[in-house]
Amino acid sequence: MNNIELIKAIIKRIKKLSWLIAIIALAFGALFFFMAKRSLPVYTSKSTVFPLNSTSDNNISSSTISNILGLADAPKSFSGEASINIVELATSRRTREAVAYTPDSSNHNKLIAELLIAENNKHTGFMQNEKIELPDPHDTARMVNIASNILKNAFSAKINKNGILELYFSNTDEKLVRTISYVFIQKISDFYIELKKKKAQIDYEFAVNKADSLLKVLQQLDNKAIQLDESTFFTNQELKRFNLPKINLDQDKQTVQSQYYYAVNNRESAAYKLQKETPIIEALDKPEGPYDMDKKSTKVYAILGIILGGFIGAIAASWKVISNFLSAELNKAIEKASKPKEEPTTPAPLA
Repeated sequence: MNNIELIKAIIKRIKKLSWLIAIIALAFGALFFFMAKRSLPVYTSKSTVFPLNSTSDNNISSSTISNILGLADAPKSFSGEASINIVELATSRRTREAVAYTPDSSNHNKLIAELLIAENNKHTGFMQNEKIELPDPHDTARMVNIASNILKNAFSAKINKNGILELYFSNTDEKLVRTISYVFIQKISDFYIELKKKKAQIDYEFAVNKADSLLKVLQQLDNKAIQLDESTFFTNQELKRFNLPKINLDQDKQTVQSQYYYAVNNRESAAYKLQKETPIIEALDKPEGPYDMDKKSTKVYAILGIILGGFIGAIAASWKVISNFLSAELNKAIEKASKPKEEPTTPAPLA
């Protein structure tokens, strides 16, 4: 049997068992339709957040202009500083647990963690969620831990090229999507402001301690100058052993005094920053509906199932012909390989 005869035999076999192929195709189409029907719709919210920071510099740098125009990637620190990575803060476990611990006033003050687990257990079974078993309903710590893992897979954050924070959250309940999105914005803002205030407080305390320590050094130098002046009152001031200590003391005092003035300026600057440098986090695009919905299309899945089922049915119907052809070809190859090679005959010598 050559290739043309094989194709003809396969077509004949498919025509003969076309009813079986149709049944298999419809069965796969029904299975895929059921799978798409059982899938849950997932709603995704998008919100953008922007910081309004007060800065003492009125000049706009070239890097800032590049970031605004989208000519360069913006820093992931949410501001000009690299000390606080807002994306890491938004996706951190601390933020997720704080969100899970938050009570929902519109839902009988139930914790977000409890609402997430209840929504998960509402849709369980084939092609849906796995049921979450809680040994103790009053075990809040374990409940928050489970909800934190749910939020980890459903929440994402990124900084776009203009330096704006984009937040995405997905869930099967539209109301829960809205509530949790707002809670995320609030917690991220609170933590970010708290970190900025803490940094400013540390800078202020350092500047105050530095200025106080320099003031004590100045006071000690003044006391030494008074003691030196009293001890050399009836001496010859032109002698170097009496004149040099006063000169060195005056130089030390000038050095420390300049440092003290600089430290006072830093202290005042740190105090101003502590009072004024509190960022205001403002949501540009609020997480309001309508949300992007993602759900498997029953029509598309049914068509794909019918095509896949028809292909599998055709393979199954023609498998006998294909296997016979492969067996015959394999036997031919074995017979050809098992035949002894004929030795070439040498021509008879000429008389």
